[in-house]
Parts: sequence; structure tokens; C-alpha cells
Amino acid sequence: MAHEPTIDRTALLEGPAHLIFDKPVDKSNWQYCWCNGDVTVTLARLPKEIKVSGFGKIDDPAKDEWVEIDFTPAGNFSSDLFNWMFSGVFSLLPGASIFPATDSPVYIHTLDGKIMEIANARVVQFPTISWGAGIARFEGTAKIAGVVKKNTARTTAGALYTEAVAEPFTAVPLATEFVHLPCLATWALAAPLTIMTNESGWKLRAAHQISERYNPDVGRYDYRVSEIAVEASCRPINISDINLFSASIAGTSRAIGNSSPSASLTLAEDFGGLTAVLYGARLTNKPAIYSENGPRSGEFTWSAYHTAAGLASVAITPDPGA
Repeated sequence: MAHEPTIDRTALLEGPAHLIFDKPVDKSNWQYCWCNGDVTVTLARLPKEIKVSGFGKIDDPAKDEWVEIDFTPAGNFSSDLFNWMFSGVFSLLPGASIFPATDSPVYIHTLDGKIMEIANARVVQFPTISWGAGIARFEGTAKIAGVVKKNTARTTAGALYTEAVAEPFTAVPLATEFVHLPCLATWALAAPLTIMTNESGWKLRAAHQISERYNPDVGRYDYRVSEIAVEASCRPINISDINLFSASIAGTSRAIGNSSPSASLTLAEDFGGLTAVLYGARLTNKPAIYSENGPRSGEFTWSAYHTAAGLASVAITPDPGA
């Protein structure tokens, strides 16, 4: 008998989704992280391989299981979204958990009306933060990791996730959610520099290393900061040849063994935006580029160095009227 395949097109599942990071009872107050492009949800499973000589692999019992969500933020911005996205990592020290004291659920909500809950999840790979009124707030992809609830057996229903259920999608992204503010950038050397950039603006990265905590009977149950690093970069357009190779930029002298100049680097937007301060900021990359159609300064990178004030602070700009 000939094989005559058929397809029911109405049974095919396609369509985008967005993330809910705060889901109070009142649906009108649900807070979305709007996404641009694919939202990829993976139930990750790490098997314990059992091998026997002459027979190879004979079983693969689970050693660990968790949820990963890869997404690209579209750029909507609020203090709540920022605090969720970065979990306060700019003020955390190595060994600190990025999870709050209570479980932190995240929801994947599809436009065709399904919602799935990840019971306890946090961003573990951070997007780049951008400064500049003509630039999107976030750049690049981010990753969320979901682990088992606190003090909950893995076999408990919903301990890791709850399968999708019907939930109509009624929210709409608003232009007012996307903040566009200019940035004042100052490096507070003895002779302070106010820095203007090319069209790429400023980029700030939480280049932290985040590592899981694992128990052989529970699997992974936490993510903690293992190393801290914050850096900012831009391509300046107002750094002269004299500035570019001066002692204040390149170092206090040409002698080997001298430290490079350090001072706070501040990226400040008006209220409603962000203010970032990299303490003890030092130029760790400062090329000069001699080209026909570009600024003399290449991509400059400032790295924060720990001081009595800490490594860095990034927070909503204070309301001057408050």
C-alpha cells in the first residue's frame, strides 16, 4: 500500500512570546519584558552516564535538570524591569546569590494565548546596557535559568515549572515604556574629561561570572556570583591627539611599574533614566585609529577597580524634586 502523507495545518504551532516578570492578581498590572525575536525555552537535562566495558552506555538517569530561557530584550525600561534584569549584581560581592529570599517566578506568555510558569528563575547572562537617546536600552541576548523552588522536593507538582495553560494575551507594548534620554559622561580625573561619542553611544557590561550551586540529590538550586567585573566602552569623538597620548590618559609617566590613572566614570541620564558610576575606572583599551572616515579614537574601554565605595553602582537617576 502506498504511503500518502497528509498535514493538518490547523494543528501546527507557531508564533512569538514575551516574558512576564511580575504577575500580580490584577492582570492589568502584569509587567512584561517585551522581547525582539525568538524566545527559546529549554528543559535542560544533564544525565549521569552509566557505562560497562564491552557494552558501552546502558542507562542515563538524570543528574540535573533545570530550565533555560534565551531571549533578546526589545528595550522597554522601568525601575522594576531593571532591578529584575540585573538582580542588584552591581553591588554584590562574590559568593552572593542572585536570587531573592523568596522564589522568583517568570512566565512565558504566547500571543496565541498560552502561559507557562517557571517556578524560580533569574537572569544569569546579562544584556549590554546602552546609553544614548538614539539607541535601544539593551543590546544583545540574555539568558534566564530556572531552578527548583526553595525547600521544595523536585517531585512536588510545579516545583520546577508548570506546563502551559490557556491565558488570553491582551497586553500591548506602549511607546512610553521605551525611554530615550541623552547621557552626560564624565571621567573625574584631576582635569575632568567630558566625553562625547560617535553614533554607537556608550555600552556598559556586567561581565560577572555567575555559577550554579549543585547538590547530588537535588540538582542545581541556586546561582551565585563567582567573579565581579564591570566595564564601559565607547568611541570618543572629542579626544585630541594631545589627550590621546597624554600622561592623564596613558599613565602618570612612562616608567614601568606605575599605575594608570583612575577616577570615577559617571554616565548620567535625567530622572527616569539610569545613572552609572564605575569607581576607580581605568582605561584598559585606548587605540588611536588613523582613517579617512572615523574619529581618531578607537573603541575605548574603562574597567572598574574596587575602591572603598565599591566597584560600581547602576540605578535609576534620583528625582531632583523628591
